[in-house]
Amino acid sequence: MGLLDEILKQAGSAAVGAGGGGGQGAGLGSIAELVMKNPQIVSAALSMLNPKDGSVGGGAGLADMVGGFSKGGLGDIMASWVSGGPNKPVSPGALANVLGPDVLGQFARKAGIGSADASSVLAGILPELVNQMTPQGNVPQGNQLDSLLGSLVGQLGGH
Repeated sequence: MGLLDEILKQAGSAAVGAGGGGGQGAGLGSIAELVMKNPQIVSAALSMLNPKDGSVGGGAGLADMVGGFSKGGLGDIMASWVSGGPNKPVSPGALANVLGPDVLGQFARKAGIGSADASSVLAGILPELVNQMTPQGNVPQGNQLDSLLGSLVGQLGGH
């Protein structure tokens, strides 16, 4: 199963687990439909996780995001995404509190979606992206991170 398939599966599960979503346009299945119509959404999310790409989040990357989730009281949710077990859902509101309006705005612009939908879309796809980037159950660094990001972008491009 490819990256996009896994993300779409996770987006559908997140919509069900969060009671159908919580943002302005985030109904059951709407996130998956949006990702199918605009794969740039996944690319924008990968930019947020890449410390060498400052276009979304200023290049903070996955390691800093893990720290931000811990500081924001969502460390257990992030830990579930990094570990090999099931991914716990995150609510769009909680995600917005951790990421902040600047990062969400940068993501929305790069993804080509409305700012009001950014946290809902990310809540649907971020768990699986982080899961795919942490296959060994830990946050990759340096060349390992570059390799994983390249592989994920390649999987996305092949869809």
